[in-house]
Amino acid sequence: MNYLKSELQKIFVTSLVTSIIMAVIGVLLLLKPDFFLTTLSTIVGIIILVPGIISLVDYFRTKYMPNLVIGVIAGVLGLVFIFNPKVISSILPFVLGVYFIINGLSRLQYALEMRKNKVPDCTPSLISSLLILVCGVLLIINPFGGAMAITQVIGIFMIIYAGLDFYNAITTKKKVKAFVKEIKE
Repeated sequence: MNYLKSELQKIFVTSLVTSIIMAVIGVLLLLKPDFFLTTLSTIVGIIILVPGIISLVDYFRTKYMPNLVIGVIAGVLGLVFIFNPKVISSILPFVLGVYFIINGLSRLQYALEMRKNKVPDCTPSLISSLLILVCGVLLIINPFGGAMAITQVIGIFMIIYAGLDFYNAITTKKKVKAFVKEIKE
């Protein structure tokens, strides 16, 4: 019984800490999307730059030409991401925009096929596919605004997740406590 209580307490504390962290990150994403995108760009830049530096060092040791090419390209690209963070905030929405357009078109085709075959309640599929398509077009037309909006939506979802996780942890703790009390009696 004490083991169950101990495990429950660990789960509760972990869930509580996770909820708080998610809520804080969510608020930051919602209120400071530009900070998040700049940080993301810097992280991606470092992730690209480090292997580039390793390739350059390896080139100078082995004189293996592909290492020079990879090192220079990765190094330049990494530095661009680090010192020009708007690069990632313009690339990410474009890639997502293309994905949304392709996804929206395929869903639209599916919804129109359902409508043609007189499938009941196909209107929500038609509307959602059109909204996905419009989102894709908007992301390509205004990539930086789209990146900010996507970042803020992710922030909202993280805040909602944190709230639901916290609620779930409290509810579970109460139910297990009641169950343990019932077993003791």
